[in-house]
Amino acid sequence: MKTIYLIPIILLMTNSVSAEKTRSEKKENQKTVRLNYDECIQRYGVDDTSIAIINIYFDKRYTAGVGQMSFLPVTAALTIITPPIGATLMIVSSPLYVNGALKFNTYSQKNMVKTLNNYHNNSVLAEKMREKVVNYMFDEDEKNENFEEDYKIELTNIRQAKGKYNILPFDLLMELPVMEENDTLIN
Repeated sequence: MKTIYLIPIILLMTNSVSAEKTRSEKKENQKTVRLNYDECIQRYGVDDTSIAIINIYFDKRYTAGVGQMSFLPVTAALTIITPPIGATLMIVSSPLYVNGALKFNTYSQKNMVKTLNNYHNNSVLAEKMREKVVNYMFDEDEKNENFEEDYKIELTNIRQAKGKYNILPFDLLMELPVMEENDTLIN
């Protein structure tokens, strides 16, 4: 009779020990996935495409996902103050919350690591991700070109305004002598 009770107890103990091992393995795997932006760039950012993928995931996750999810708590607080307006805004912001939660889940770091590993190992990207990367890289190139044009325009404006506002152009500032520690203003 004692053996009948001992067999289920032993089975339960071995089952709980194996379940604890799998839980600890899952926790170790999750610890490796949680990386901040700089760690992701250092670990996975080997080329422009990888950096673009990392930027897309972080941008979608933290600006789009969290931004859309933040409307619901604000409207819930507004419901306490003014119930008719707050309730109406909660109806409008609830789908935004659901969409933000879906983006937060879709662009998780776990999915980002899977995408990066797939790209690094197989040089393959999903069709939608490839389109997003191409659009992102095109936008980055356009931003850099606009910055260079704006910088050149600003320099010409400074050069033209030299006499008008008594501003020295950058080139002239670089030609000014540098004071040493022993130099004094009065000779």
